[in-house]
Amino acid sequence: MSIIENLKIREAEQKDINAIDLLTKELGYDLNPSEVKIKLKNFKRNPNEKIFVAELENVVGWMHASIVEPLESDRFVEIRGIIVNYNFRKKGIGCKLIKTAENWGKEVGCIKIRIRTNITRNETRKYYKNLSFISKKIQEVLEKQI
Repeated sequence: MSIIENLKIREAEQKDINAIDLLTKELGYDLNPSEVKIKLKNFKRNPNEKIFVAELENVVGWMHASIVEPLESDRFVEIRGIIVNYNFRKKGIGCKLIKTAENWGKEVGCIKIRIRTNITRNETRKYYKNLSFISKKIQEVLEKQI
């Protein structure tokens, strides 16, 4: 029996906070569980935001997806963050999470899905292209403290 047969994708719950926090650290971000708790509570109130978890016996991945409604174009689903535990990669879990976002987007009338990744993440970009994502543009992100 493959891992995927036992995999459950569901919306995140408060009981998942510590697992989400640990996985977020794998991405290189340093949140703490109390910040995750607040963010999860806020996302739960917004119908355009979803946090999904991939669960085997424990949570082994998460994905944050949003419905984006820009003024200048049609609404779309954007995967804002996705992570699968290093020990569970290349087993189809990321694909199942992405498929969940696609299905959610279809349910709410979206016709496209978008994901962003750092240009330096060559393997990640190759992975998304293998899932039929196409490169639309390369941008520079500018930021300042306010």
